Amino acid sequence: MEYSQKPLIELMKLGKIPGEDAVPRHIETVISNVFLFPERAYKVYKYDNAFFNESFRDISGKDARFDFTRKDFAWNRALSPSIYLELKGVSLRDGSLAVGEPVDGADELMFVMNRIDAKDVLFEKLMNGSITTDDAYIIGRQLAADLQAVRVEPVTGVNYFELFEQEIEDLRAWIQGLSEAGLPKEEWSAWLGYLERFRTENRAWHEGELSSQVAQSGDMHSQNAIFTQGVFSLMDTYPPKEDWKLAHELTMFYRIGADIWALGSRKIFESYRLGYEESINQKVDHRLEAPLIVYSASIMMAYLYSLQKSDPGKRDATAKYHAFLHDYFQSVA
Repeated sequence: MEYSQKPLIELMKLGKIPGEDAVPRHIETVISNVFLFPERAYKVYKYDNAFFNESFRDISGKDARFDFTRKDFAWNRALSPSIYLELKGVSLRDGSLAVGEPVDGADELMFVMNRIDAKDVLFEKLMNGSITTDDAYIIGRQLAADLQAVRVEPVTGVNYFELFEQEIEDLRAWIQGLSEAGLPKEEWSAWLGYLERFRTENRAWHEGELSSQVAQSGDMHSQNAIFTQGVFSLMDTYPPKEDWKLAHELTMFYRIGADIWALGSRKIFESYRLGYEESINQKVDHRLEAPLIVYSASIMMAYLYSLQKSDPGKRDATAKYHAFLHDYFQSVA
């Protein structure tokens, strides 16, 4: 009989997870089923999303799905152990759910996480103006420490000139797919053209010095970052695509930083940068600021345009971010 996750997921939707006694809020994403209880959250990756399996990585097979889940959990727990508690195996046994060790014999692997409050998401706090310069300094320091925790293996043999080209082309493919979302082609094509010119005009630098600065990377931005009671945490940042596991070491700094500048202010961004610099005990290379701000802001711009199609609540943020990128690009192009 062909395997199906459906019976297992249906029991989880009913709250039949051992140790829980409530009916959870069920959230279905492109890649996973998430179950929110009062104190805990549980996540199981899907096997049957054709879009993800064809466009990012194929986790339709159990071995590939378990391998991805284990790497994803290890990365996220290293970044945020207070959120990512355990990886468990979950199986359907005689009509009930059995939860145990994350062994290959389990039906699926399941994240066990502390539930976070949506009001603590960094994106929301930037939009409501509650992030101060002191907060931003803390965020910069903690981001640097978090990145150090997961960048445990040196990266060698990577040509950043070629890597950055692939990053630009991946961004182009995504933005082109949003042709009906309202993001003007003349603007995004200008942003990408600027990035390509910067790359080609500085080829020797990219192939030499910058190639030696490539590091492990993730999908880090303000919508998967949490700031609460002076503590900065990241969530769900393991890259869905193998090609996205490496980037220049400052790319993640600017992915978060562009959001802080666009939705907060330059003053708040500068405090964030100071915290980061003091944590790593060196100055950020300002020669990369313009291209990496444009690159990072372009990613978030495309993301927000895609979100506002189904979430009108994102329109104010989209307009604010668009105005920032328009003005910033005019100042550096």
